[in-house]
Amino acid sequence: MNVSSTANDRRLQRWAIAPLPNVIGLGGAIAGLGGGLAMAIVAAMLTRALGQDIWHQPKVIASLVYGPGATAQPGFVAGPVLVGTLIHLAVSALLGALFGIVTRRILLLPSDFGTPVMAGLVYGLMIWLVAYFIVVPTLSPRLLEIYVPAFIVQHIIYGTVTGLLYSLLRPQPYSLPSRDERR
Repeated sequence: MNVSSTANDRRLQRWAIAPLPNVIGLGGAIAGLGGGLAMAIVAAMLTRALGQDIWHQPKVIASLVYGPGATAQPGFVAGPVLVGTLIHLAVSALLGALFGIVTRRILLLPSDFGTPVMAGLVYGLMIWLVAYFIVVPTLSPRLLEIYVPAFIVQHIIYGTVTGLLYSLLRPQPYSLPSRDERR
């Protein structure tokens, strides 16, 4: 029994080593970038399925900078698509850093048993609520053109992928009692 429990302890200790330096928000920002990329891919697939231009959403985001002319030309337009994508990824990284800080430093959530994935799913839905009802109508009502169920799905994907990546980048399993405490 001592051999197997020692092997399990070693395996858990190895798993709890984070692959990144311990910089506040770094793991969350990188996880948020991954979630933002997944969200952008799903957005392109959903807009294609709805019969729209796959570059529509980045161009609508770029309308914050370019104005309504960003969506005037159909297809790929380098300036608006790149600016919209950069804005999207920057916000994704910031929201990911916030996710990491809130879940790990404030709520002290562990990274096993699916906790970060569920927390990410809830976080994605909360972001959707704030974005759709407060931020988007204030900053750019043109973003409300995005089909609502697709917008919800994209945010669920963002939160779930961000939570999953964060659990891999910043592992913090539940602590196991020592051998003496288990007896």
